[in-house]
Amino acid sequence: MGPVRALVVAIVLAFALSSQAQVTDPCRDANLPAKAQSLIAKKFPGWRTKLVSDLGADDQQLWMKAHPQECPGIAIGHFEEPDHLAYALVLVPKSDVNSGYKIVVWSKAATAEGDSLRVLDHAEKQPYAGSGLAVSKLAPGVYSDFEGTKSVDMKLDAINVEWIEKATVVYYWSTGRYRTLQTAD
Repeated sequence: MGPVRALVVAIVLAFALSSQAQVTDPCRDANLPAKAQSLIAKKFPGWRTKLVSDLGADDQQLWMKAHPQECPGIAIGHFEEPDHLAYALVLVPKSDVNSGYKIVVWSKAATAEGDSLRVLDHAEKQPYAGSGLAVSKLAPGVYSDFEGTKSVDMKLDAINVEWIEKATVVYYWSTGRYRTLQTAD
């Protein structure tokens, strides 16, 4: 192989690897507002947003296949109001990402009351409690529980909390608070 051909192969390989790296790390470009970052750091020191690399190898593959452009620790949507974005987050301990989780929602206040940070669920110091845990946005629509006994017509985006290949709970805003619907078990 001549030097020019080797250089071309090296450039193509480097480009392919850098493209792959960009695809496999959607959390790098996840935009969490500075106010949210500051409030979360203040209220939950020692915790950070869950990354793709925090998932097990099989869960990483499943997540990236279903959500190639999304971070498993951040979902952005109109969860509480149709004209204001809110951010659903999976937080994990910085020291041991598998020892717990917090599912929180940050929303920018529409009034002078200040921003809102709600804890929807949490487990602390419980090994593997957050294993395979990820959050994503569901579009408005009708969703049913896993038994088919209850359905809800969601007018806003909903928060899909998934323990990959285990269970799924949907959090949706109704009459001023979050409610739940278990859609998979």
